[in-house]
Amino acid sequence: MAKYNCKTCGAELYFNPKTGKMECEYCGSSFDPSEYAYQTEQDSADVKPAAYVDESEPVTEPATDDSTGDLRIYKCPHCGAEVITSKETAATTCVYCNRAITLSGNLTGAFRPDYVLPFTTERKDVEDAYLKLCKKSILTPRLFTKKSTIEKIKGMYIPFWLYTFDGDAQIRVLAKETKVWIAGDTEYTEISSYRVEEGAHGEFENIPADALKEMDNTLMDSIEPFDFSKLVAFNPAYLAGFYTQRWNEDATKNENRAKVRAKESLSKAALAHVGTYSGGMTIEHEQYMWTNQRVHYAMLPVWMMYTEYKGQKYLFGMNGQTGKIVGDIPKDPMKLFEIGGGIFLISQIIMMILRVLGVML
Repeated sequence: MAKYNCKTCGAELYFNPKTGKMECEYCGSSFDPSEYAYQTEQDSADVKPAAYVDESEPVTEPATDDSTGDLRIYKCPHCGAEVITSKETAATTCVYCNRAITLSGNLTGAFRPDYVLPFTTERKDVEDAYLKLCKKSILTPRLFTKKSTIEKIKGMYIPFWLYTFDGDAQIRVLAKETKVWIAGDTEYTEISSYRVEEGAHGEFENIPADALKEMDNTLMDSIEPFDFSKLVAFNPAYLAGFYTQRWNEDATKNENRAKVRAKESLSKAALAHVGTYSGGMTIEHEQYMWTNQRVHYAMLPVWMMYTEYKGQKYLFGMNGQTGKIVGDIPKDPMKLFEIGGGIFLISQIIMMILRVLGVML
């Protein structure tokens, strides 16, 4: 486990998205994350999981209650309590002392990211944006604005594959031109068909695709864009205070998602050169070639919250860099009756007060 201590007073440090520094909440000191070197697996060999086994072996520790071997037990370095996480978890928070835990041993070898995109939004930013979204409708169920619900919002570093490649497209379309005219009492229609071939070339850099099987891909696509010019070399110090999981879907399984997006761009560019035809166009054949392919592994910042209401799951998310929000907040028509009932009660109280005042006068 990696732990980041203040060089002034020894207290634990947390990454502050606003300042981009590791900050001490006790003495106020701050440090650049680069001052805390990346901890290798060998450095953390003395703090292996309490139920440590090889990744290919099942966990036999009874406390995991897990027959598949997907859970791991760690001892919190702050309070000594047992912390149970999935084997993919790389950073979390102790449920007993609420202190940050970075499991740097889970981010080594093939699981070590190339880059991290640091958070720039704070928890207050996401809470304010979430409440503003909820208050857009008077029909938002009370559950969504309760403190216990808002506390479910988590700052997470989501593992992403970033794909870079050059693409070339060759597209052949069947285009039709329709001409209609009238001669005497007769209407004539002439249809001319053309086969048109066009090509397009594009250079694509850092097309992202999340690397978690459990993650909603539509949400992750909607929360873009990210400014990848702000990527920095990976250092687990940036994870301090945030929940993090390593990838569990490899790059080859997500590659097609990136290339589908590139295909749409190339196809649109090629068709723009074909022109327009009154009878429309049909794509007869399309071929794509990819060269100079590269992929990098990065941790990207996202604020997320899952809430269940009347048997349905609702998801809220915010881009941890740009502040862009996406989410589906339900509306409860029954709140109209609550509002109407409250208005009626208030009107009755006002009427009663007026009657009393009338008698007194």
